[in-house]
Amino acid sequence: MNDILFNLNNIRTEISFKSFDELRGILSFYQRNNLNKINIPCKNNLKKDFLLKSIKIAKEEFPNVDIVPHFSILHEFRRNRQNTQDSFIKFLQIVRYLGCKQVLLVSGSQKRSTLDSVSTLSFLKDNPVSHTKDLSIGVAFNPYLPNFLFEEEIIRLEKKLESGLVGSVWIQFGTDHNLLQSRIKILTNILNNTMKNKFKNSNIKLFGSILIPSKQFLARFKYRPWKGVYCSTEFLESLDFANSVVKDILFIYKQNMIYPIIETKILSDDQLKTLNNKFLNK
Repeated sequence: MNDILFNLNNIRTEISFKSFDELRGILSFYQRNNLNKINIPCKNNLKKDFLLKSIKIAKEEFPNVDIVPHFSILHEFRRNRQNTQDSFIKFLQIVRYLGCKQVLLVSGSQKRSTLDSVSTLSFLKDNPVSHTKDLSIGVAFNPYLPNFLFEEEIIRLEKKLESGLVGSVWIQFGTDHNLLQSRIKILTNILNNTMKNKFKNSNIKLFGSILIPSKQFLARFKYRPWKGVYCSTEFLESLDFANSVVKDILFIYKQNMIYPIIETKILSDDQLKTLNNKFLNK
C-alpha cells in the first residue's frame, strides 16, 4: 500500500466536450472504469445553458457521478456586473438542486475590470444562498507566478478567504517543483491563519492540477502555451524529463494532502493504463 501515490478511483479528472452525445460517451467510459469524480470546465462553448444542461444530463443518466462544475466570470459574463452576479446565484441554486456539492469559481484568463472572483465572493457573502452547508465554493491559486505577481495572488487569496465561503483551493499546474514546495508552505500558513479568525472554514480542501505528458501534448503546448501555466523548456523538450517532473509533483501533492485533478484527456484504456502505471504508482 505504501507504493501507491494515489488510488485511480479517488482522483478527479477534467472533461470537455462539444455535444451531449460526446458527454455521454465520456461518462460511459468513466462509469465502466469506476471513475466517478469529474470536473466540467467553463470555457469556449461549454458555458451558460449548454453547461447547465450538460450537468443535468450527467446527474440524471449517471447518478453516481460526482461533478464539480466551474463558473468562469469571463465566459459567463452577462452584459454587466449585476446581471453576472445574479447569474452566478442562479447557477449555484440549479447545480445544488441537481446534486453538486462543490463549484469552482474562476475569474478567467482575462480578468474583467468590473468583476472578478474576489469581488463576486465579497458580494455573495451576505446572500443566504451562499451559506448552505451542502454546497461549497472553490477558488483557484497559482503558486508558480513571478514574485511581484505572486504577492498579488496572495492578497487576492486572503480576500477570497475572508468571504467565509471558500471550501477548497485549486492549485494551478507548473513544473518548478522546488518553488511549489516553498509556496505550499505559504499557502498552508495562510489557511491556518484563516482557521483562527472569524472567517474560519476548518475543512478547506486542496486540489492540485496535473498534466499528463505525451509527445503530442508537449508539441502542442510549445506552439500554443496555456496562459498562466508555467512550464520549463526542459519539460517541453523531453518526454522522459516531463514524466519525472510530474511524478515529483504528485509526490509533493501526496505529502501535503493535495488531491490531484487530471486536466489532460483520459479517454481510452491505454491512456488510463498509462496514468495508473506510470504516475499513480511510485
